[in-house]
Amino acid sequence: MLEKYVRKLFEKGESIEDKKIYEDIKNLLQANFNFIINYMENLGNIVFFITDRDLIIKYANKTFLRLVNLDNAVDKSLKVFLPPYIKYLPTPENEKNEKVLLHLKCRKPDINISLEGYVLASNNLLIFFLERRGFIYHELFEKISDLNNEIAKLTRESQKKDVLIENLKNELKETLRKDLVTEVFNRLYLKEALDREIGKNRRYKIPLSLVLVDIDNFKLINQNYGRTTGDKILRQFGKLLIENTRMVDMVFRVEEDNFILMLPNTNIEGANIVAKKIKNVANSTLFEGNVSMSVNTVAVECSSDDTVESLINKAYKAMHPNI
Repeated sequence: MLEKYVRKLFEKGESIEDKKIYEDIKNLLQANFNFIINYMENLGNIVFFITDRDLIIKYANKTFLRLVNLDNAVDKSLKVFLPPYIKYLPTPENEKNEKVLLHLKCRKPDINISLEGYVLASNNLLIFFLERRGFIYHELFEKISDLNNEIAKLTRESQKKDVLIENLKNELKETLRKDLVTEVFNRLYLKEALDREIGKNRRYKIPLSLVLVDIDNFKLINQNYGRTTGDKILRQFGKLLIENTRMVDMVFRVEEDNFILMLPNTNIEGANIVAKKIKNVANSTLFEGNVSMSVNTVAVECSSDDTVESLINKAYKAMHPNI
C-alpha cells in the first residue's frame, strides 16, 4: 500500500480524485515521517537522499552511501558524486516534483551508475527517490580497457624490475667471485669452479689441467715501491694472464703472489705450452713504474682420483718439490 501511495505522490493528476489522493498521501507522510525514513533507509533498491537547493547533502540512506563507498555524506556536495558532463539537475518549486535521471559515480574503479526516479521540493529541500537502472556500459567498457592497459603497464614495469633484480643478483654474485685488487676470480670461487670441472673429467673423461703462476719476491716490490704501486702491478699482471689464455680458461688469484689458471679440455702437453708462454711474456714485460718481475710457472693434469684439494696441492708440490 505504501509503495502505491509513494508512486501516486509523484503522478501529475488534475482530477478531484487525484487531488484528494495527493492530500491523503501528504497527511500520511506527515503522520508517519519516522516510519517513512526508516523504510527508505533500509530498502535495498531505493536510493534516497535529501539536499538543500545548493545540492548540499543533508541526509543519505545506506544504499546511497554504499554506492559512493562512504560512511557519511552529510554536508558534502552532490556534485562531487556526479560525472563532469552532468550540467543540470531539476530543482522544482516547493511542493512540486519532477522526474530525474542522473548518473552517479560509485565505488572504485570509477564506474558510473544510472539512477532514475523523482525529486520532490519541500521547505527548500530537495528529496530524491531513485532506483538503479544499471551501469553506463560504454563507460564501463572504457574503464575496463583502461584497467587492462594499466595492468599491462604494471606487468611490463614488474618484468623490468624482475630483470633489474636478476641483473643485480648476477652482478653481486660476480662481485663476490672476484678478487678486489686484480679483478680476476678469487680463491673461494676456485673451489666451486674446479669441483665442477673435475666432475666433467670423471663423467666424460674430458682432460683438465692447472697452471700455477708464482711471482718471485713480490713482497720486495711492495716494500720498494709501496702498496699502491704493488696493487697496480698485480692488476696489470691479472690482465696479462687473461689476455694470454682462452675464453674458456679461468684465472684465479689464490695468494698475494700466486695465481692459478684452470684450463678445461687441456692435457698436460697443452698446459705446459701455456705455462711456458705465460712465463716468457711476464718476464719480458715492464709493469707500473717500469718494474720488471721474475715469474715461475708449473703445469699439472687432473687424474681420475683427484679432488679439488689434491689437484691444487699437486700444483704446489710441483712448484716447490722440496717443501
